[in-house]
Amino acid sequence: MADVSAGRIAPDLVAEFGELELWTATATVARAAAATGRERLGRLSGTFRAAERIRERGGRLLDAAYPAFERQTGLDATVPPTALERDAREVVVTGALRAGDPVVAVRLAVLAEVGVPLMALDAARTSGPWQVRATAGEPYRDGSPTTAGDLVVADTVGPVAPVVGDPPGPLVPGSRTREVVLFAVRVPGVASWEVSEAVWRAVHYLAGT
Repeated sequence: MADVSAGRIAPDLVAEFGELELWTATATVARAAAATGRERLGRLSGTFRAAERIRERGGRLLDAAYPAFERQTGLDATVPPTALERDAREVVVTGALRAGDPVVAVRLAVLAEVGVPLMALDAARTSGPWQVRATAGEPYRDGSPTTAGDLVVADTVGPVAPVVGDPPGPLVPGSRTREVVLFAVRVPGVASWEVSEAVWRAVHYLAGT
């Protein structure tokens, strides 16, 4: 089973935003992963708890600390910034699972369970160690542009994903991807163990356990 490990946070970001943490793990996608994700989503779909969480958090499934962080970075926290969160909200409200991809199904399950957003990248397209930092305007791995000062997750080559938002398409795992890198960023107001455990859960779910 893959280990969950801490990445690096640029010191200037800690000074500006507080105690951020990056938790990562490289996970193998088992054949049973899609069924595991669907089964867990089935337990959550349409439940009072999930619906109540959406109402309490202004239409968001995230822990309330994440929208607060989004506002701090200048984003509109009333608009879900990722396809994952939009899909998760649909799942728990309607019970309709739209994701056939096992990696998406597992990330949806973890988000609905604990409110921590996970990012996943194709492990063949990135290599650690990883860190959270601001860009100097250099592009993502696929050539997509960034603006100087954007907060990104970067590997040894350069930016691979925004801290808030969807990764560039070419780096996203596909339905046949068999190894992925999972990321979660802890923001102030969320316990460190909750975020590392969210990554741990995803690793286990992807293993089909």
